[in-house]
Amino acid sequence: MSYLRAMRLVAWIVCVSWMLGCGGDDRRGSSDGGALDGAPHDAPARLDVELPDAPTATCETVSATAEALPPTLVFQIDTSNSMNCRISEPSCLTAAPSAGETRWNVFRTVFLDALESLPDTTRVGLMRFPRADGACSNDELAAPIVELGGGRAALRATIEGLVADGLSTPTHDAVLHGYNRLRADMGPRPYLVLITDGDARMCIGCNSCANQAGDNEVMVSAVGAAAAEIPTFVIGVPGAQGFRTILSRMARAAGTERPGCSDGGPSYCHFDLTDPGLDFAVALGDALASIGDAVISCEYDIPPNPDGTFDPGQVNVEIREGGEPSRVPRDPTRTNGWDYDDAMERVLLHGAACERARGAERVDVLFGCPTVFI
Repeated sequence: MSYLRAMRLVAWIVCVSWMLGCGGDDRRGSSDGGALDGAPHDAPARLDVELPDAPTATCETVSATAEALPPTLVFQIDTSNSMNCRISEPSCLTAAPSAGETRWNVFRTVFLDALESLPDTTRVGLMRFPRADGACSNDELAAPIVELGGGRAALRATIEGLVADGLSTPTHDAVLHGYNRLRADMGPRPYLVLITDGDARMCIGCNSCANQAGDNEVMVSAVGAAAAEIPTFVIGVPGAQGFRTILSRMARAAGTERPGCSDGGPSYCHFDLTDPGLDFAVALGDALASIGDAVISCEYDIPPNPDGTFDPGQVNVEIREGGEPSRVPRDPTRTNGWDYDDAMERVLLHGAACERARGAERVDVLFGCPTVFI
């Protein structure tokens, strides 16, 4: 053994026996093998991990649980009087509810069920278009944006009290007003969910213009322009058969299109529930569940390092499933692993790692050992 190698081994032995690790801090193990000296027994976990270039040495790792960034959803709901039509009627104009299962009654029941399946941390607000007893949309929330954990009952009461009594379908204004509310809220991870049963019948500004087709083109462009900031999910319920191409284009512009879709059908890019062979209640429930799954976060704020330091080259991510930890490698290609966001303030999980994290007990960020790459 060379003199240099021998001295290096001595240094590691001294480091390990004096500090019980080489993490660069002065914390030492307790006599009972539990908490660190001066730290309570619930202090961050300490893990011994082998260094790749020194098999007999350890580095000290402390962990902190990462919290997923919750989504903020505003549901912009079509409450025009055609929502009172029976599901089997492809189109109708009535101010009074039809007999049997109406679009509105089924929608309300399924939507209330879907609210129950969203995590308590999800932030949800409601809007309607057009406004009550009017033909225009306005920039108001029917129910304020709240966390479901404390606001679910109030949201349910709002939905149960809504009546489909609008006189037209100002879809363009409804979309823009939804974006306005989300921007004003400034909540994390905003999404707009548009639900409609028919063609747009008003141009922007509540204008009965002569060029509705041209206004629809502007609306599609507006959805695309907002997509990076506020993605839009689009659901077309029975009655929207004639508007499927525009709704499909809106979903594609928003980046929320369904796999293998086409604006010309038969598999449209939005959630198209107009096929008479569908069970509307089941299809609507599936659509809302798909949206819920899509917005569950794989984006985590980096928790503070209990040591008070942050070295981006000394960070790892671990998923805990069934009580067992599993290390996720960093993947700068953002394909299947984790990576930092552009601001280096969050960790983002991608691919299979994201799917696992969504069903995991928790996600931990580990500090103090060299980052493991894919």
